[in-house]
Amino acid sequence: MTTRATLVLAALFVATVCAVVVTQRIKDRPAVLRRVHVTPVFTPNRDGYRDRATVRFLVGRNDRVSVALLNGRGAIVRRLAQGRRAHRCCYVRLRWYGLTDASRRAPAGTYRVRVALARRDKTIDLIQEIRLRRPAPHGRAVSR
Repeated sequence: MTTRATLVLAALFVATVCAVVVTQRIKDRPAVLRRVHVTPVFTPNRDGYRDRATVRFLVGRNDRVSVALLNGRGAIVRRLAQGRRAHRCCYVRLRWYGLTDASRRAPAGTYRVRVALARRDKTIDLIQEIRLRRPAPHGRAVSR
């Protein structure tokens, strides 16, 4: 083997070791959000069953979080939290009862959850979505 080939192999070896070290450091960083749970479907009709949606998660590092719900067009419908302290050891738990920021009933549809982390300067749209269903009102059948 020539000296040139030996130098190329040595350089490739060093580059591979550096890539492994960098990859491991990235893996060892705390996740941005962990143990995320979002209620998939709810019907806020006050019957005591699935009347609220819950958003729950852990942050990887202490931070200040803001959480908003977006409709299908990407407009903010409801802000569940604004600049709330989040500690990495404690769950952030938020509930939505189907109302907009103007305290009106939100229309039926699918809503996305957006989490903003102030200290990390990150905004994350969660994969899990909330489907708000508005069942038809129970009417009385009239026979003629």
